[in-house]
Amino acid sequence: MTNVSEDVARLLAGGPPVDADEQAFPLLTVDENGYPHTALLSRAELEPAADRTALFAVVASPGTRANLRRHPHAALLAVDRTVCHHLKLLMVRSLAVGDVLGCVFTVTHHKRDSLGIPLSPLGFRTTAHLAELEHWRLNANVLTTLQRKGPA
Repeated sequence: MTNVSEDVARLLAGGPPVDADEQAFPLLTVDENGYPHTALLSRAELEPAADRTALFAVVASPGTRANLRRHPHAALLAVDRTVCHHLKLLMVRSLAVGDVLGCVFTVTHHKRDSLGIPLSPLGFRTTAHLAELEHWRLNANVLTTLQRKGPA
């Protein structure tokens, strides 16, 4: 097990503002047939633990929620200029709240992959409508609840 690195924590911490360009972070799980499944998360759905020992996430996708309940391993990708961070994750605790799953992940492996060339992450533009559509207030409440209960 390893901590969430400071460079990754900087990319994930804090909720996104409205009317801003933001990175979409691919979260990979494995479906019931063994195939990769990708959900795109935003900073509205991710938060590193203050002590960096865990990563908190809110997952709305029914397929991703089912995959994590069946197999608690996942991977997260995050791009920072010339580096693609690959994080292998293990869900150690979860909390169902309505149609979302609050997850506590530990990082089992972190790889910094770089050829020194500029990378362009997946991105999107935030809007007030998107914040409402994706229930950013609920996500913030779930992330706060997970943080209060601690990493494990």
